[in-house]
Amino acid sequence: MIKSGSFNLNSFKNERDHIYKYIFLSSVLLLNGIISLGMGFIRWQASPTLGMIDFGFGVLFLLLAVYLHHYRNRVELLSSITVALSFCLFLFIYIFAPYNTMRLSLFFLLLAGSFFLQGRKMGRIWLGISLLSIVTVHALPYFNTGYSFIDIFTSCLYLLSLWFVIENYERLKEAQRAGEDKQEILRLTEERLRHALEGAGDAVWDWKPQQEEFHYSKRFAEMLGYAEDELGDRSERIFKIIHPDDERRVRSELHAFLKKHAGHYVSEMRLGCKDGSWKWILCRGTVTQRDEAGAPALMVGTFSDITLLKQHEKQLEHIAHYDALTGIPNRVLLADRLQQALAHTRREGSIMAVCYLDLDGFKLVNDTMGHEAGDRVLIEVTRRIKETVRGDDTVARLGGDEFAVLLLGLRAAEEYAASLNRLLEAISQPIEIKGKLFEVSASIGVALFPTDDQDADTLLRHADQAMYSAKQSGKNRYYLYDAENDLRARSHHEFLRRLTLALAKNEFELYYQPKVDMRSLQLVGAEALIRWNHPERGVLAPAEFLHAVEGTTLEIELGDWVVSTAFEQLEAWYQVGLSMELSINISARHLQASDFAWKLKRKILRHPNLPKGSLQVEVLETAALGDIPRVSDTIERCRKIGISFALDDFGTGYSSLSYLGRLPVDTLKIDQSFIRDMLEDKGDRAIVQGVIALARAFDRKIVAEGVETEKLFRELVEMGCECGQGYGIARPMPASALPGWLEKWNRAPFS
Repeated sequence: MIKSGSFNLNSFKNERDHIYKYIFLSSVLLLNGIISLGMGFIRWQASPTLGMIDFGFGVLFLLLAVYLHHYRNRVELLSSITVALSFCLFLFIYIFAPYNTMRLSLFFLLLAGSFFLQGRKMGRIWLGISLLSIVTVHALPYFNTGYSFIDIFTSCLYLLSLWFVIENYERLKEAQRAGEDKQEILRLTEERLRHALEGAGDAVWDWKPQQEEFHYSKRFAEMLGYAEDELGDRSERIFKIIHPDDERRVRSELHAFLKKHAGHYVSEMRLGCKDGSWKWILCRGTVTQRDEAGAPALMVGTFSDITLLKQHEKQLEHIAHYDALTGIPNRVLLADRLQQALAHTRREGSIMAVCYLDLDGFKLVNDTMGHEAGDRVLIEVTRRIKETVRGDDTVARLGGDEFAVLLLGLRAAEEYAASLNRLLEAISQPIEIKGKLFEVSASIGVALFPTDDQDADTLLRHADQAMYSAKQSGKNRYYLYDAENDLRARSHHEFLRRLTLALAKNEFELYYQPKVDMRSLQLVGAEALIRWNHPERGVLAPAEFLHAVEGTTLEIELGDWVVSTAFEQLEAWYQVGLSMELSINISARHLQASDFAWKLKRKILRHPNLPKGSLQVEVLETAALGDIPRVSDTIERCRKIGISFALDDFGTGYSSLSYLGRLPVDTLKIDQSFIRDMLEDKGDRAIVQGVIALARAFDRKIVAEGVETEKLFRELVEMGCECGQGYGIARPMPASALPGWLEKWNRAPFS
């Protein structure tokens, strides 16, 4: 079965043949009916019986004609009935009308009709039936046909000759019809395809390269805003409206395609509209005819308007390569720019500085003023960076508050220093947000190429490592990458990774150092001190690892773990009747987090049985003095939910006296550096005595750290100190050891 598009060749042919058969059969039935009625009148005179038979056939043929008119879809059935009835009529005339010498010619009509109405196969069958009937009737002694043997023989021969002619004519006609049918179906398919394409918004074209004739559908002119015939029918006219930047490429692609003998032509180009604008057009085509030499004679195809698609692609490309907030290149585009800059620097023999920039103090803005304010800071910093560097330099945002700057075309390694100093000064200028001034600075790491002759990824990584060194060195500065620093940075990153793993594997543990009332010798509390149960190095004190987490997210995560573990231990002790105050140490960065009080409240709600005042937070004096308003606000919010605060290492901040009244702490802890030598050092003794007096004046509790001997213990009691802790009382111990120590302490203190 041959199909073209949605057209079926056999279906189309059957429909056409059905119409032809209907017309022919209707004519045959009417003609047979009229002739039979006419012959009935004539034969009635000689034989009423023959006349009645003719009348009967005539009426039957007319009834069949009426039936066919109402039921056209039954033409095949009626064709078979008509041929059979005609055969019966002709056979009857052949037998019973010997006086009609021309009656054998009726079988010629039967043969022709059967071939047309029922096809060659049924035509051959009716030929056989007719020949057999003619010979059989003539041979039987019951009938007198009035024909001689020669007449019968020649009539049969003529019938066979007619069959031969009709058979071959039908073959030839069928071949002709097949060709015509294919052409018609092709025409209809092309017409429907053209309508479908234009309905979908595409235009259709055909081009004869040798004659330079170019024809197009109306839709093409409409795409570009022209009248239907305004562009003419010459191909060169179409080439003239191609964008100058695309014309040479399009001609080259088309020329290369025409040289090939297979495939499809596909090209994107901009075509000029009548109003002066440009539209992106997708041109697709193929060669459908070639001349005797094989050269393209006809090419057909379509035009599709892809302007919106191109605009969408451009938007997606911008999103993929530029930062949505600041509009500068992102990490993806930076990688491409860095590759190009490396190649350019090698060709020019110049120097390039790859700078990795991270903002200092940005988190404070985000936490206190919200993300909207943080976005404004990033936009303002981006503007300042772009105004400071040259137009040929590249500025990119890597994410968060991290940026990269590529300084190109340097002739001496020292040139980058002046640029970065200007950059540091510009960034550090105050930024006003909602009526408040904020200061952020930048820590910048620098890798110089070709001094550091590495690939793009390695250079950026080296700059990142140098930036970390700049932060460690005090921030608001730049740091040039060097190999030794790289080794230290990698070691630090590895150590941080190991600490993160330790937290996930529960390798940390809290030890507890008891605090006692120095007059009653009763246990009043304990200080929780973190330890790391290192699988290889044993138990590690805080001094061996806490410095590594300063300024990182792990610092907050570790602090949250300490708070949660302390609450769980308090709950466990409370259930066995051991009720006390537990102190935990919180870093300045953790305390200043905007959600510190909120998270603490959530943890308290998980332990509703604990009495208020069970947990105390110890804050270093130096941390509290860093941002007194903010720290005071956090302390007040925590005190409302039953958390007390102690100022740790009191006396080391040097500004304690002027600020103590503004800090809502409950307890002062005298730093052990003053306690340890106060028996020998009069200055330390005076400081301790002064701090105790100061605590009484401000109605604060007092705790002495570093009580290592019983003599020191007794002296502090005499000086009026309330509580103490230290090795002389007890060393830090696991939670499981504290009940045993308490029993021993109650029985024999200092033993």
